[in-house]
Amino acid sequence: MSLAISKRVAIHLDNSKQWLELDKKLTEMCLVIVPVPHFFSHQQIAHMINSVGIDTVVCANEAQMVWSAFGFVKVSDYSANSLLMQREVISYPILPPKTHKITFTSGTTSEPKGVCLSLQHLQSVGKSLAQLTDKFKVKKHLCVLPLGVLLENMAATYAADFTDIQVITPPLSELGLSGSNGLDVGRLIAAICHYQPDSLILMPQILKAIVVYLEQQTIDLSFLKFIAVGGAVCSKGLLQKAQALKLPVFEGYGISECGSVISLNIDPRQIGHVGKILPHQKVKINQDGEIMTKGQLFLGYLGDKQEQQEWYATGDLGKFDKDRNLHIIGRKKNIIINSFGRNISPDWLEAELMAIKEIQQVVVYGEAQPYLTAICVTSACLDTLWNKVARLNKTLPDYANIKRIIIADCTFNGENQMLTASGKTKHQIIFNYFNHQLREIYADSKTASA
Repeated sequence: MSLAISKRVAIHLDNSKQWLELDKKLTEMCLVIVPVPHFFSHQQIAHMINSVGIDTVVCANEAQMVWSAFGFVKVSDYSANSLLMQREVISYPILPPKTHKITFTSGTTSEPKGVCLSLQHLQSVGKSLAQLTDKFKVKKHLCVLPLGVLLENMAATYAADFTDIQVITPPLSELGLSGSNGLDVGRLIAAICHYQPDSLILMPQILKAIVVYLEQQTIDLSFLKFIAVGGAVCSKGLLQKAQALKLPVFEGYGISECGSVISLNIDPRQIGHVGKILPHQKVKINQDGEIMTKGQLFLGYLGDKQEQQEWYATGDLGKFDKDRNLHIIGRKKNIIINSFGRNISPDWLEAELMAIKEIQQVVVYGEAQPYLTAICVTSACLDTLWNKVARLNKTLPDYANIKRIIIADCTFNGENQMLTASGKTKHQIIFNYFNHQLREIYADSKTASA
């Protein structure tokens, strides 16, 4: 048994040159590629194996027991640190024609959705990105996010194919990253200084940690030419702080179903929007404010026989300004309608709260309630936090003021299902976990429904 008889291959490896080489080899062999998110639970991996019909995995040595439990047998050492394991598959689940890569996007349950993407689609997104960012003359890119995340995979593989760029892939531990949200920011900045890359891709939470660190210590990062930030709404305040530190940060927007990137702001004079739509894609805003897109789209979800519509509803709310720059308001399903009938975007408030350095993670609750509560992951005491939130409240309309705070007793991460692979918080799961505290807070409200 070998890769030659494989049909659907999972990559379960840390960031490395080997990851990219294997990805390229499997592409040349026209095999279906399934990157495994680095924090998937056993239950999620089992769902992925069965829904795809994975017959082969190249995994790190320490993951052998995980895959053995699912019927995979070691065939050979793939390298000094990895194994080739296979199992017999009698009947393969049907995939959409031309499926090249399946990326899993975490939903609100423990069973993530598999998004089927074609090679032509991913290459078209990569080409658009390469053309758009050519002005920055990037020659060296450091992979900070896991390669199992489509956004980093897009930059390191498909966009890099259209540029003369060196892609650096140290193990995540060398960058101070662990689990789904563990971060040693000092170690990350030390690695950035060591490798001296021209470009990085960051989630807002990682950008915030870097900004807070640099506000306390003077470190020369002037070699950086381009930092893309995406995966969640980023507050204008955080972007302004990054600019004040002379960090070349540019915000983008995308979803897995569109190959990870739809728009990117490349104008350093403007912040607070995600730029213009990439040339391979078309976008419109429907009557209720939802972002609709057509052009280069995914082939379908695993196990979903529903026909694709011409226009795909992203589930995100947005608007265009007079210059056709796209502004992201938040997730449609997250919109809060308070007991006074006000529509409030928690994504906007959460981005503003994240600009407070003491807050590591946050979600805002208030559906059918008279006021809002913030559930915060923080190392600060309640009094300190209240002082910071009170200052923020003065800049917000009264209906958007945060009136109560819950200090979380855990971080939001992939292991407890509170965070998606792309770093987005799963609001309902978090609300369910803190249901008791929320009920107590709104106990005196006639509209209490936590």
